[in-house]
Amino acid sequence: MKKVFLLDDEVQVREGIKNRIDWRKEGFDFCGDAPDGEVALPLIQKLQPDIVITDIKMPFMDGLELSRILREEMPDIKIIILSGHDEFEYARKAMRIQIAEYCLKPISADELLKTLQKVSAQIDLEELEKKKMDDLRSEATKNRLMSQEVFLSEICNGSFSPSEALKKAAELNIDLIASFYFVLILETETSTPVNLIHTEYNCLSFKSNKKEMVFIMKGETERLLEDEVNKLKERLAERNKQNTERPIVYGFGKVESRMQGIAVSYAQAVEDKSYNKMVQKNKAHDSQEDILNNDELFIKNRNKLISFLKDGDAAKIPAFAENYTSFLKASNNSAPFFIYYSLIDFTLTIKQFMKEQKIEDVGLLKEMANREVRAGWIREYSEVEAYIADMLKVVMESEIFSSVKVNPLILKAQEYIHEHFYESELSLQRIADMVNVSPSYFSRMFSQETGKTLVEYITTIRMEHAKKLLKSTNDKTYEIAQKVGYSDSHYFCNLFKKVTGMTTREYKTRG
Repeated sequence: MKKVFLLDDEVQVREGIKNRIDWRKEGFDFCGDAPDGEVALPLIQKLQPDIVITDIKMPFMDGLELSRILREEMPDIKIIILSGHDEFEYARKAMRIQIAEYCLKPISADELLKTLQKVSAQIDLEELEKKKMDDLRSEATKNRLMSQEVFLSEICNGSFSPSEALKKAAELNIDLIASFYFVLILETETSTPVNLIHTEYNCLSFKSNKKEMVFIMKGETERLLEDEVNKLKERLAERNKQNTERPIVYGFGKVESRMQGIAVSYAQAVEDKSYNKMVQKNKAHDSQEDILNNDELFIKNRNKLISFLKDGDAAKIPAFAENYTSFLKASNNSAPFFIYYSLIDFTLTIKQFMKEQKIEDVGLLKEMANREVRAGWIREYSEVEAYIADMLKVVMESEIFSSVKVNPLILKAQEYIHEHFYESELSLQRIADMVNVSPSYFSRMFSQETGKTLVEYITTIRMEHAKKLLKSTNDKTYEIAQKVGYSDSHYFCNLFKKVTGMTTREYKTRG
């Protein structure tokens, strides 16, 4: 029976969750609750729950801070985040800490129970995997594993025909059969990412040397494996951002069909790992400095891209792609890492625009993800323009994108706000005058079209720019406040804390 502990600063929420589920009947033991992380931590250490359900926003110690501590000190505990904040930033931070589940409030008892059962099954699976690992410690099993590793290594080097490989795999009790494969190579001194991949993915693996692990990932559809590539890249990149002193070096091969494709994908993964190792060595030097020095250029290009997406004329894609990528022709902007960063910035800008316009389509996002995989292999400027044009074509010619119509007055107002957000005199009256409608009518129309009040929209833009300045400059808080449109630095600090849940100093050092 799994023990469950609950955190939420609202008493009625805690009581509601506690009383709406028949814990014993459902196979759980509700062992305790607390209003914040500071109170909860000693109780969790004493009670040793299997699952912790926690709100994000709480006084004294919030859910994310508690989760970081638990992940370091009690890594076996599974954490379920409950949040009323449907924002990418919270989900991204939760992903960094390897949260088991991220759920949005309000959540029904049935939904929470399903999540708990899913996490419980994950615990059982991990315990089963641990037991399997214990069983593998016998000498006979070690010898068999050595034979398996040699065989998998030979598969990656193309030493067997398909029939020979299948026969040998059957002798070694290896399930090699699949429709599609890709190879992932990890060079790491820690076992955490290795265990994570073994637990969550359908794969075979072997050690190629003391620090390097090779995974042969299997799947029945090409799209499924390409989705896995994207997710794994994101998770590994986030992990490296959190641990810059001991980064994982990794390389991905492309998704290939047939057994002979394993050797092809392995060769690609070796090349990709070598490239990424080079990037890590140079990332903190010239490439990163180039990006920081060109921050204004990236902002200008983002605005240019957003305007083009709003214009919605797919016939202009070739001309736009050529113009958008022209800055990469400069010799100091042609480094592979700089090109890769530019492509990721381009893709994320499109995704953010789609989110703001409420363009939600699983099929379109998967089509984008399939193409996004290519960005990791682009090394030359000549390939960049084709990538930009192809991605824009997929998005702008999709049925759902074409069906979304934005009021031209709202578009004009949004562009004006993006150009003048740093002016403290920016107001409803001024924007309404600019689009030539009454303030009350414009306010109502803006809320209906965007789902946000005008103040919320302006605040979001200002806070995003404030975050960038905090991370990329050494400006003082009052200087940043003035640069994003606030003459009162005290008001800016309070608003920043309200929006992000952190002080400006905390964000600069931890955000």
